[in-house]
Amino acid sequence: MNFQQLRSIREASRRGFNLTEVANVLFTSQPGVSRQIREL
Repeated sequence: MNFQQLRSIREASRRGFNLTEVANVLFTSQPGVSRQIREL
């Protein structure tokens, strides 16, 4: 577990698991956010 994974899941829960929106907020790609959450 790393800091980026925690940020991804925190933002996902705040935004109703809209991963596209999470990716925009974290300045990353949607597949990257999905991967971070899946790795948890």
